Parts: sequence; C-alpha cells; structure tokens
Amino acid sequence: MSKIKQIELEFNCPKRLESMTSSQGFNCADCSNEVIDFRERTNSELQEITSNSITLVCGVFKRSQLSIKFMRYAAATFIATASSLSANAQEPVQTDSLEIAIDSLEQEEDYFIGTIVEYQAEPIGGYQKFMETIANSLKFPPELNEEGRVFIQFTVDTLGRTGEFKVVKGYNDVADKTALELMKSLNVPFNPAKQRGTPVKTRLIMPVTFELKPEK
Repeated sequence: MSKIKQIELEFNCPKRLESMTSSQGFNCADCSNEVIDFRERTNSELQEITSNSITLVCGVFKRSQLSIKFMRYAAATFIATASSLSANAQEPVQTDSLEIAIDSLEQEEDYFIGTIVEYQAEPIGGYQKFMETIANSLKFPPELNEEGRVFIQFTVDTLGRTGEFKVVKGYNDVADKTALELMKSLNVPFNPAKQRGTPVKTRLIMPVTFELKPEK
C-alpha cells in the first residue's frame, strides 16, 4: 500500500483537533465540515474518498504527507504574521528565511488541517505581496492594548473573487472587528483553485497579527 504524499492543502487551519468532536473522523463546529483523519491512511483510500465526494474534502495530515509547495506557503504565512509583516514591522520576507520557517513549523506543529485541492488558489502577485498589502493597510486601533493574532476565513470563487469573510479564531473584539473590516476592504484578485483541471470555489484562512509599538 503506497503512502500518502505530496498533498496540497488550500489553507492551514488554526483549529486544533482537541476542539473537534470525533467518531471515525472529526467534525468542525465552526464550518460544519467533517475533517477526515488521513494520517494513517493509504493513497488509494485518499483517492477513493476524494473521488466519491461531491464537495472538497477537509482532512488532517502529517507534515511528511504534504508537498513542499504547501509547506512553503505555510512557512511564508508563519514568517509574515509572526515577525516581519505585522502591524508595526513591515520588512519584506527574505526568501532564504523560508527553510528556517519550515523548521520552526515542524517544531511547533505535528499535523496540519485543510481542504485538499489539486491546485491552490493564489493571490495574483503571490502570497508575499498579499501579506505586504495586509501589513501596509493595517492600522493598530488606539484603544487596543494587547497583542495577538486574528484568523480570517474567506472564500475564493471560480472567477477569483473573494467573499464570505468571517473570524474563525480571534482574541479581542476590537482586533477581530479591525481585521475583518481590513480583509473585506482589500479586494485582492486571486487565481482560483482547480480540481481535476476545473476552477472550484474554495476557502482560505489568513492570519492578521497585531503588535504593540515599542516604547521610545
């Protein structure tokens, strides 16, 4: 039986398995999706499940089962939100930092959750430019006095248009509202995801980080 490998996910979900109900798989209360545990399944089982599903399949995978392309996307997002592309630190991500970030992700996470796609949706201009746009547009609310990260979910339709924005994990009402309004206002066009060569509507989850200004 061949092992599952080179999987691409549409997003890196911030939810933890501990927060999901479990039977044979897991169920996410926020999006009402079954999350199938593929960590010990074979490639033939994966193909059978995805072929028989009328919707995109959400699953949980080991790091070793994921493609380097997805890991680079996850690492770029990790860099952008954890350090260099937050509200008050807007230096561009250095390409040679990606491998370090992948190592950091491997130390922090033992699994990844996301929707399986053949080709990911991607902002026109790339993720680094998209994260720079978020950082440059983000205004730290003066009444906010704590740092944190807000995860915004949104859809990308078959024409690459974004919509259906909502907070899937936040930390402060003011920050949550600010991040949500920011993401709604950007209108960044995407190349849509594709499944079996056909554009499909998918969803993404992007983190927005708020950092307090250092004292002068």
